[in-house]
Amino acid sequence: MYRKQTVHDVAFTGGAGPRLHHVGMATHESHQVLRTADVFGSLRKEHHIERGPGRHGVSNAFYVYLRDPDGHRVEIYTSDYYTGDPDHETFRWNVHDDRRRDFWGNAVIKSWYKEASPVLDLDGRLQPITESALDESAVQVGADGLGIVEPS
Repeated sequence: MYRKQTVHDVAFTGGAGPRLHHVGMATHESHQVLRTADVFGSLRKEHHIERGPGRHGVSNAFYVYLRDPDGHRVEIYTSDYYTGDPDHETFRWNVHDDRRRDFWGNAVIKSWYKEASPVLDLDGRLQPITESALDESAVQVGADGLGIVEPS
């Protein structure tokens, strides 16, 4: 896979995997994120809104997370930024700062960590999920709590 030098596109989950966490779809204006939520509400499909609207601390992206009819997570977001500039100042978030996931301090729901879509190989075979022994409390950095692990 190729990852361009922006914040979003495809997110695979940490922990047990391989699993697809979500696919990101960019929009140009933050009001379009709100409009997405309004459309789901007006169609009485609000149960498909899993999280948000909100603002990520790390990326400053305004977002809403939806579940499609098959249960896959889709993020509609705005405020993407370019991460490929070597002159851009590095800003490190502490993994224990809850604002990194939601700038306004909203708690992250349990399904965020527990649920993700299975992954198929190139021949369409379901890949087995391997459990992870990673303990998030031992992590020093990383927006998702899955970065550098302190030595035991």
